[in-house]
Amino acid sequence: MDQRVIILGTDENQCNLISGLLKENGYKPQVRNNFTILEKKLPRHEFSAVILDLDSVSTDNHMFRCFKRNNPDIVLLAVSARSFHPDLKESMEKHIFACMLKPVDPDEILFLLKSGCDKEITT
Repeated sequence: MDQRVIILGTDENQCNLISGLLKENGYKPQVRNNFTILEKKLPRHEFSAVILDLDSVSTDNHMFRCFKRNNPDIVLLAVSARSFHPDLKESMEKHIFACMLKPVDPDEILFLLKSGCDKEITT
């Protein structure tokens, strides 16, 4: 497995825990706290997924719509302390592959990451 994953968040401890977990399981994570990357087109051959902490940045459906339009093959996973985001209903249905509750369960994040990346490869 040579899948690179961007971890976006401002909680350094959480990002480092996720990064360590991914490294242990064959991924190549990059931790970033600059959210402007969501506005850019990322080369598909460089990144397979983005894990975004929804609690770290002000988000809206437009931002996710633009990200997926620019990066249709990159899996977008979210983490949040809240299980319900009524303001992101469109994004949760169309653009975000899954949203996990904090603290992130290691088995869940690995399962969702593998499922999402495998789904994108086969479609």
